[in-house]
Amino acid sequence: MGGIEIIVSALIRNPDGAILLIRQPKWGDVWTLPGGHLRLGESLPVGAQREGEEETGLALKYEGLVDWGELIDSENLAHPVHFVYFDYSFTTDSSQLRLDATEIAEALWVRPAEVLDYDLSPGYRKTLERYLSGTGSKSGAGLLTPDRCRSDENAESRR
Repeated sequence: MGGIEIIVSALIRNPDGAILLIRQPKWGDVWTLPGGHLRLGESLPVGAQREGEEETGLALKYEGLVDWGELIDSENLAHPVHFVYFDYSFTTDSSQLRLDATEIAEALWVRPAEVLDYDLSPGYRKTLERYLSGTGSKSGAGLLTPDRCRSDENAESRR
């Protein structure tokens, strides 16, 4: 891909409150959150939920937007990129993962008090810090949520 890429990610908490961290070959040895590219015509929260469910096999319940930002030429990636990212929080009723082995090399459920002790990708560290401090927009106020999204409404709101 070239140009600016839109990335969506899922911060997932299990019934015990643990947060899912993953390692992806494309990110090297750092820990990240499940996520990937937004598809054409897909809303941001729906894309984050799809990516989280595809990569983990979990059924996710939407909570809200945690953080957004951009990442330009990360040292963790092998090639130059410009990502605009949106990180959403979700809960799940299960801890039983069915990982997409083409995307994820390793996964761990981590207690919130320990999550910042891991070697995290810088953008995800910022997201997790905001989430844990309560400064993230967990309610998604002012954003389209999955149950309110329609492609024609999204297009209208961008004009």
